[in-house]
Amino acid sequence: MTNDAIRGSHIDISRRQNGADTRLRGCISERRTYKDGRLGTIEDFNVSDRAMPSATTPTEPLPVYFIGHAGVGLLFDESEDNKIVQANLRAIGKEIQTINPPPKAILVFSGHFEAGEIHGPGVIEVNVKKTTPILHDFVNDFHDTKPFVYDYDWPHRDAPELAHDVWKHLVKAGIKAKRVERGVDHGVWVPFKIMFPPEDPLEVPIIEVSTFHGYDLESQIRLGEAVRSLRNQGYLIVGSGMAVHSFASIAEIHSAKTEEDKRTVADRVLAESRTFDSKIREALSKHNAGERSAALFKLEELPEFKRSHPTVEHFTPLLVAAGAADDSSAEPLGVDVVRPGFSYLNVRFS
Repeated sequence: MTNDAIRGSHIDISRRQNGADTRLRGCISERRTYKDGRLGTIEDFNVSDRAMPSATTPTEPLPVYFIGHAGVGLLFDESEDNKIVQANLRAIGKEIQTINPPPKAILVFSGHFEAGEIHGPGVIEVNVKKTTPILHDFVNDFHDTKPFVYDYDWPHRDAPELAHDVWKHLVKAGIKAKRVERGVDHGVWVPFKIMFPPEDPLEVPIIEVSTFHGYDLESQIRLGEAVRSLRNQGYLIVGSGMAVHSFASIAEIHSAKTEEDKRTVADRVLAESRTFDSKIREALSKHNAGERSAALFKLEELPEFKRSHPTVEHFTPLLVAAGAADDSSAEPLGVDVVRPGFSYLNVRFS
């Protein structure tokens, strides 16, 4: 990828990168041909005892990624900005596929997997389930409007034995961690479905780990620090969230009484979203891990913080990624798309 292709630049919803026009192909896919020629269904290949791609210990720490995962509309929305978000994610997927030797596993922290409801605060959950289904855990009820979204599938590989190793690693690092069995939420499979389409499938297993529940932002950095050394053992760490994620702002726009009022509110929300997106970029530009963490914590003091994150679960995966990155440089990837209430920022730490 050229430098021009991976540097983020601000747009609203209309720019494309290098003329990219990526239309989703094969959204509803029940069968997949793997690179070794096998053809199978999710039931065939969503298991851990199949042959994995050869992975050895990397000679240097693997990169860390943060991706703006969007909702299920990412898979069917034909708008220009959505095509750009798709193209950005697809480029990241291609980049990950070039890592050689391939990662042992991808360790994912999603904005839709917060621990705490069962085990209480201060606990991390590691998914060790074999043959994990995908969860159609959407915020909206699409049964009347777009029922086809419940037919979406994403064949993938699991690695329960590696997940157990990750759990042991966390416990040894002083993290209170529990093993759970659950499906893969849409904060993982929706963007990964774009990043790794049927013609270029992901053959590396995924392991999903929760973030901490609640507003203790420092704990999320500590979680990232706890898994940092796994980068040297062949684990690729991905945080999946959003730099700006505010359904409350969208509701405010929709509740405005007139079209003129809607435009006024939307313009104000867009300005807030752009401001916070820029402040995140500024914080991430710090090369020292301590300075970067301090700058990210300071974002909580901004008036735009609560407006951009009425709840913090989509912000915390970025903190985990930053904690895992140590002093690695942060580089925005692709063309940045900022909409009222949402930012689709993607970052590579390397």
